[in-house]
Amino acid sequence: MKASVVTSGLAACTNRSFDGLPLNSRENIMKDMFNHPRPFYVLASIEMWERFGYYGMQALLVLFMVKEMGFSDDLADNTFSAFAALVYAFICLGGWLGDSMLGAKRTMIVGAVFLAAGYGLLSIDCKQYMFPALGIIIAGNALFKANPSSLVSKLYGADDPRLDGAFTLYYMAVNVGSFLAMLVCPLLARLLGWGVAFGLCFAGMLLALVLYFVFRATLRDIDSEPGFQPPSPKSLALVLITPVVIAAVSCILLTHLTAAHLVLYLAGLVVLLFFANEMYKADSNEKVRLVVCLILIVEAIIFFVLYQQMPTSLNLFAMRNVDLQILGFIAMEPASFQALNPMWIMLCSPLLAVVYTRLGERDMDFSMPAKFALGMVLCATSFLVLGLAAAYEADTQGMISGNWLVGSYLLQSLGELLISGLGLAMVSKLAPQRSMGFMMGLWFMSQSLAMILGGTVATVASVPEGLTDAVKTLPIYDKLFWEIGGATLAVSVIMIAAAPRLTRIMNKALHE
Repeated sequence: MKASVVTSGLAACTNRSFDGLPLNSRENIMKDMFNHPRPFYVLASIEMWERFGYYGMQALLVLFMVKEMGFSDDLADNTFSAFAALVYAFICLGGWLGDSMLGAKRTMIVGAVFLAAGYGLLSIDCKQYMFPALGIIIAGNALFKANPSSLVSKLYGADDPRLDGAFTLYYMAVNVGSFLAMLVCPLLARLLGWGVAFGLCFAGMLLALVLYFVFRATLRDIDSEPGFQPPSPKSLALVLITPVVIAAVSCILLTHLTAAHLVLYLAGLVVLLFFANEMYKADSNEKVRLVVCLILIVEAIIFFVLYQQMPTSLNLFAMRNVDLQILGFIAMEPASFQALNPMWIMLCSPLLAVVYTRLGERDMDFSMPAKFALGMVLCATSFLVLGLAAAYEADTQGMISGNWLVGSYLLQSLGELLISGLGLAMVSKLAPQRSMGFMMGLWFMSQSLAMILGGTVATVASVPEGLTDAVKTLPIYDKLFWEIGGATLAVSVIMIAAAPRLTRIMNKALHE
């Protein structure tokens, strides 16, 4: 009841702050910078440092498997893809636990503790404990990931013009954390060793926990319904036992990849059954909104297949066929090229947030389906640019300038902002509030399927063991980039054609 009162109050008073003070109050402007409620900034900061830990680990993992564990490209790509898929596969469960059992904030904190334990185990002995640590990280992410964004959604009404801007800024916070981690962790791995680099991921997760406990009073009025009640022993036991089971199962599955894929497909089927149950309980208006939500989620799966190339095929391409200098004087680690993605996100997010807010205030904003379609065109172009560079701009040693990756990452990052960056806002607009955590989890679950598909796509560019000649590896990557770019461009045309009809259906459902 308390959560619904807070949320409905915000929805009804979009011209007032979270504290109910007029926006022209000087004191309120200081408290509520950029016209967003104060809890938003606390949640964004927690998410930033949690993502610092995760993306620092992600930047290192494939190269660690190839260089230190002796994995082939195929095995490293498929193992990482299975890990990434499992990371997203259980998020729906964590969202449901936050919605229905323990409350979003408590579930989030249990997940954060497991994440810190996983990074800590990697820092102790990354070779010996790699698979158990990855299992613990999967379990922690399952409980953590859906719940901060679910809490953010409770700060805004579905028609609040600040919503797209809020989630764009929230996404920028995620990318601040990932940029710092992807820039620093590979350098630390080279200078001080893999354990120290993974230890920095552990430190980031600890900082996220510290931020929560220091500023928890700011978050006292937002939570899912169970969060305002004392936890029952049954709920508490379930939320504590669940990550232990997930960690154990995931550790086993990562060493049996065929079984892992089967489990992930079954998990997807279970989630679809839960979605069907939500459809059954929904009224006619909610049904339409949920169908549109599902269509946009399916479109987003295609984007995440492309996104999965960053830590896999693009990472290995940078190691083998890219000059490690950009702008002629900035030296990069191969894995640190991934930091270009969050760098562009940070530079572009504030501009897009302002544009969304201004257009929303003037009723001139172009629709979510149109944004998804434009984002896909940009992603297609990002791979076609690399295909052109590999075909026509490589030197006699089979190397291309790092500047081509800079431009490619810019295009893909703009596409990401229009698709992944607005995905949470899309779910927040279309999903019923009673199942917001589950639907946020469904958004992340769709990425699980994309991670499996993305790993399969990456293996198209697998370099045979022992092949180190850049001239011979370059055509392998060139073929992959042309195929990805061409297929994505074809999908973009379909999305552009469907966008007007989806927009009409979506607008009708939102305003009935």
